[in-house]
Amino acid sequence: MKTVIFWIAVVIMAFLGLRNLLTIITGFSQQGQVKKGQRLCHATSMIIFWGACAFAIIYSTWEPLAIGVILELLFRNSVIKSGEIFSRKII
Repeated sequence: MKTVIFWIAVVIMAFLGLRNLLTIITGFSQQGQVKKGQRLCHATSMIIFWGACAFAIIYSTWEPLAIGVILELLFRNSVIKSGEIFSRKII
């Protein structure tokens, strides 16, 4: 049962990376059209998700998946916060 749940988690992480790839290719995300610089952010998120999947498969352990989710959340939140700070300084 643990193996099945592990592979389901890997598939979910791979899907999240694929969603970022589709956003990069199409130029549209769930929030609408991608703005300047967002493709690089989506590419970084995709690499984090797929890298976590690769490490999880290679080492057959859960930790890379958890670390990947945490790293991606920290990355996304830091990009959002830095964008807010940057836009406040311009205005």
